[in-house]
Amino acid sequence: MPSAEPAPPPTPVEAPPPPPAAEPPPEPVKAPPRPAPVVEPKSAPKVEAKPDIALEQQKKAKQRKEQDAREQALREAAKQLETRKLADVEARHRRELQEAQRRDDELRAEREAADRVAQQAAQAAEQARQRETQAAQAAAQQARARAVDIYRAQIMRAVRARLVTPPGVQGNPQAELRVLQLPTGEVLSAKLTRSSGDTAYDAAVERAVLAASPLPLPADRSLFSRELLLQFRLNE
Repeated sequence: MPSAEPAPPPTPVEAPPPPPAAEPPPEPVKAPPRPAPVVEPKSAPKVEAKPDIALEQQKKAKQRKEQDAREQALREAAKQLETRKLADVEARHRRELQEAQRRDDELRAEREAADRVAQQAAQAAEQARQRETQAAQAAAQQARARAVDIYRAQIMRAVRARLVTPPGVQGNPQAELRVLQLPTGEVLSAKLTRSSGDTAYDAAVERAVLAASPLPLPADRSLFSRELLLQFRLNE
């Protein structure tokens, strides 16, 4: 392989000539001094949020506000529902009490009406019983009075059958005697309790009573009386 030839020597560079001497500058003109500038206080630099972060925060705040509003609305609705439920329960309870009171009033009115009817019926029955009793008693008294009248009339007839009117008796004298008799009708005594005013007539009546012994007895032994008060009028 052939050998390389040596490089030629560099060309010498000539130095540039020196610059010309500079002239001295002119004297500057002095201007009047300016007033000191007013330094205004600098406000704190505003940190501007990035647009996407601010929007996200606004969105979240709006969502929280809406959520709070929904929860508040739910609480209010639940409260109103509970209030309505309580009102319904109270109203139903009042209606039940009123219905129970109405039934009690009706039952009491029915009982009172039934009691009045029963009382009226009892009063009517008692009045009817009293009327029947009074009628029966009156009838019994009338029957007894008639029986007594018959009994006394029998005695009077028996005595008059024995009476011998004395001569010379004037007018229509009446003598009253108390007669005591045995249960057999036998006369124990005949005493004058009221004179007729004519002693002969009075004595004749006493003799007639004693002569009529034994006196007639009543058909009903309960009508028998041990003591008799008899009036004898001459013309009867």
